[in-house]
Amino acid sequence: MSFKPPPSRLELIRLRRQLALFRRIRKTLEDARNSTIQRIRALIPDLEKLRREIADSFTEVADNFKIAVAKSGIDRINLLAELTPKTVETKIVDKGTHLGLEIRNFAGYPVYSIISEAAELDVALSKMKLLIQRLVEFAEKETLFYVLLNRVREYQRMINAIDYVIIPRIEENIRYIRLALDEREREEIIRRKITTQI
Repeated sequence: MSFKPPPSRLELIRLRRQLALFRRIRKTLEDARNSTIQRIRALIPDLEKLRREIADSFTEVADNFKIAVAKSGIDRINLLAELTPKTVETKIVDKGTHLGLEIRNFAGYPVYSIISEAAELDVALSKMKLLIQRLVEFAEKETLFYVLLNRVREYQRMINAIDYVIIPRIEENIRYIRLALDEREREEIIRRKITTQI
């Protein structure tokens, strides 16, 4: 059994104001949702472009590394890998719209002679450094994409609650109060007629 407000003119005014307020809130939420959808649409081409660039870069790095392994031998590459530092410094930074990662001291070059090692190994290492930055950028944009997508879902959930629960409940209470006030007014008119006839 739903709660029925006391039928009075003040309650009717309060409910009408509440209805107007929720309609304004709904409009604001709808605008925010549409704005967020526009941001998502603008982000999608960037994500697709970055994904293609990263895939091409991975292919380039892999090809150069395969050539370097073929020229130097896998044992020599493994020995260089053991001498290469395995840690990297990362820091979370505020990018304005989201938090991102900043990478520092990434993969210092191993100590080897350029003359004795394949040039492709050097090319693969330098391209891999650039590729890691692109991967971090892609991960940040993809995270932003999902954050915005969840925000759109939340806006839509609030809009649906206003459309299908709050506004219908307020409108039903307004109808109830109007009917009660009309009934009260009719009773008052009939009472006056009866008292004037007596």
